[in-house]
Amino acid sequence: MKTKTLLFAGIMLLMSFSLVAKATESLLMFDISPNPMKEYCDISLEYNGDAVITILVVNEKGDIVKTVYNGPIHKTGRYRWERDDAFGNWVQAGVYTVEIQYYSRYTSTKKTLILK
Repeated sequence: MKTKTLLFAGIMLLMSFSLVAKATESLLMFDISPNPMKEYCDISLEYNGDAVITILVVNEKGDIVKTVYNGPIHKTGRYRWERDDAFGNWVQAGVYTVEIQYYSRYTSTKKTLILK
């Protein structure tokens, strides 16, 4: 009985390591341009496969300003943030963070500066 339990635990451990390795290798490129921005920015992503992602814009206080995209990505994607919040209001000049969440666990972030 102990042998079966140890074998099962070992298999589960190997599977979890392979998922972690796959997730960390999946995001190949993440770029924001123009940065700094005035009216909009384009968010470019490249993965080595398919993934389900969420793109969030977060202000300096840590509040989510807008969800730019939530769904599948197939190798490459380009998304535009028009400098608006979730209600369509123009956001103030300042520092914002674009977060890419993938595999429901991993997050990559980049800062962007909005000029007047």
